[in-house]
Amino acid sequence: MTIGKDPDAVDAETPTNHDVAAALGFDSVDTHTSTDPTADDGDDELPSRVEMWAIIQELVQTIDCLEERVDELQQEQNRADRNRKEIASQLHEITESVAETDETADQAKEIAKTANANAEQAKSIAETGETAFDREDPEELPGGIEPSSSPLDFLANCRQHRVKKHLVDQGTPRKNRFRALLVMKRWDEFATKRTNGSGIFWTRDDVRDALTAILGKRPHAQTLKRVWNEMIAIGSSDIDVTERRVSAKQTPKEIIAMDIETAEGLFESRYHHLELLDSDGQVTGGVTPVVTQNDRAKV
Repeated sequence: MTIGKDPDAVDAETPTNHDVAAALGFDSVDTHTSTDPTADDGDDELPSRVEMWAIIQELVQTIDCLEERVDELQQEQNRADRNRKEIASQLHEITESVAETDETADQAKEIAKTANANAEQAKSIAETGETAFDREDPEELPGGIEPSSSPLDFLANCRQHRVKKHLVDQGTPRKNRFRALLVMKRWDEFATKRTNGSGIFWTRDDVRDALTAILGKRPHAQTLKRVWNEMIAIGSSDIDVTERRVSAKQTPKEIIAMDIETAEGLFESRYHHLELLDSDGQVTGGVTPVVTQNDRAKV
């Protein structure tokens, strides 16, 4: 400032922002520009309602597409689950079919062995004129032990590990006969007891429950049928196959019945010490206290 000059004149001579910017080589400075970051920008305007509606519509379409895709993925997962279940079911059926084939082959072997035994017996009868029944002498049993009344009675009173070898392990695969024996020996668990205490009987449902416990799984229908037939065969005259009807409206059901005295006799173990089956499960020589009539199962 020059001493003695009028203040207004001094202000008039003061350079403006534009003058300073020009002198420094900058563009013109907008006096309205604010350095406040919170200040509103005049160029930023809210979208109109039409624009907002267009955005909303676009978002709705996107959500619809995503929901459709989720539904498609869910359907694909459901189809995959059904396919897995069908495959598991088919594998189960194949496994059962293989088991049934094995059992059929075992039965064929048993039939062939029985045929050979019958041929040998016929040859013996032709040579000697005697049958095995003619030769059997119950009086030869030591200690006044009674002869068995059926193959069931005999097998149930022998040592079970030797019976298993005889029926299953040693070239005579009769698994269903052994299963039938196990079912009938567990009558106190699975058979139906008569209300007057005179006896017991098995229905097919009872046998199915017993086999489920023995096998650890629900038995196949064919296995149930074969075990049922084996129970009838080994039970022989000790059982009675009849029908039971609870009411007049109910369809009669076939049952296998046994008197309580015979059932309790399955636990007597009276042939354990006689070793009628050797350690390999083979029938030993000498007297075998089993009636061997033609209508009864062979031991």
